[in-house]
This record gives sequence, C-alpha cells and structure tokens, in this order.
Amino acid sequence: MTIVVGADGSVASRAALTWAIDRARRTGDDLLLATVVDDGWGTVGGSALAELKGAAERGSQREVEFVRGLAPDLEVSTHLAVGSPMLALAEAARDAALVAVGTHKVGYFHGHALGSRSLQLAAVSTTPTVVVPVTSWRGRSGVAVGVSEGTDSDEAVRFAAREAKRLGEPLVIVHSDGDEDRPAPAERAASLAAAVHPDVSIEQRSTADPASGTLIGVSRRAVLTVTGRRGADGRGFLPLGRTNSDLLMNLAGPVVVVPAAAATAASSAA
Repeated sequence: MTIVVGADGSVASRAALTWAIDRARRTGDDLLLATVVDDGWGTVGGSALAELKGAAERGSQREVEFVRGLAPDLEVSTHLAVGSPMLALAEAARDAALVAVGTHKVGYFHGHALGSRSLQLAAVSTTPTVVVPVTSWRGRSGVAVGVSEGTDSDEAVRFAAREAKRLGEPLVIVHSDGDEDRPAPAERAASLAAAVHPDVSIEQRSTADPASGTLIGVSRRAVLTVTGRRGADGRGFLPLGRTNSDLLMNLAGPVVVVPAAAATAASSAA
C-alpha cells in the first residue's frame, strides 16, 4: 500500500513526512510525496505557472533526498498536481492507505477553523487522513479512539485496534458519556475492537466533558488519536463535524480521521 504525504518542504510538512517514514518502515508501505501548485482558481498566467511548477519539482526532489537520507530502503515517488491543494491531494490519495499532512494549528480557537487546510482535506478525503502537528512525540503511550452513538465511529474503532496491535500499545476507547440508561458506546466499541484483535489490551474511559475537549487532552499523551467521520449523505456531502473540527485545530499529537465509508484496508498491513 501507499502513504501519500503532502510535501512542500515546510516545517509542518516535514513533521508529517517524518511520521510517514516511521510508519512506512514498520509496515512496508511505499511513500508518494504529493506537491500541489495552487493555480489561484485559474488566475495564474502561463509563464508564472511554469515557473511555479519548476520550483515545485525541485522542491519535490529535495524531499525525496530527505526521505532517502533517513530511510534509504523505502520506495519513494513523487506526484505533482496543479489546482486546489486539498482537493488535488485527496484525489491523489483516493486509492492509498493513508494521506498525511502537517499542521501548525495547535492553538485553542474553539472551532474557528475555516482557514485550516488540514480540515479541508479531512472533510473531503475518502482515505483516512493523518494530521501531524509540529511537536514532540516522546513519552507517549496508547492509541486512543473517540466513539459515539450509532455506527459513525465503527471504522475508526477497527482502524485504531489494528494500529494498537501494530504498535504494541493499549487501545484506549474514549466516550463523552450521555444517558446511563442506554448501552454504553464504549462497551460496543470494545467488542468491535476485540473482534479485530482479541489480544489487544483495551481500556475504556467515559467522561461528562465535551468530546472535543476530551480528545484534545488525550492527544497530548497518545501515540495516535483516532476519530471517525460521518458517511456521505444522499448528495455526497462528507461532513467533518464540530468535534473533529475543534480537535484538528487544537491537536497536540498525530490524529487520524477515518471516514465511515473507508475500507479497513488502510491498517491491514498490521
């Protein structure tokens, strides 16, 4: 399988690329470094666009050299597209295992997220989307997954169970508690996870606090925080949701958003 990484040479992009290199080493996946030239809604002139494409190609080769310096045995290729960056990146990752991007968005803005490109990608991608902040990954433990009522988080739970198994970490199931008279979603999620990998250590945590704040706090300590995204409605719209929006704007560790319609093949290398 392939991990697609949004690569532009920035500090944030390098954070995502370093994360992807580490994962690819463990899984045997290859890397596709995707660089998108933003054409400004078609307003960039021909000569300027050619110059931008040339600079992007040179930048892509520098990123390939960065990968080979850290992991010379990894299979790495490049992809150059022109258009809307996040739409082009989502298209490049349509058949991939994962798509990864970096972010500087680690301040607490209470959902004021319209300017964050990582949110745009997570909202339109049909592939699990990994958003990696520029922060330390040391001293972390556990793969955490946020669960909700219904089936929207089922694929996220299965994905998280495979990641926990692959990483040798406990699976931490997190639920913002609601009505005690209803079956706890955390218990249902634990059953789903156990069906994927019966030998994974599972912890359940319920809280009355808002889901977004809880997951933001969890992301400060977890190796990976996984969350689900609702499936498409009849018009093909893929809503991200307030909880995911707040989480991606304020994350303190790598977060994966798994669409409800995404196949579990993304973690099948475990």
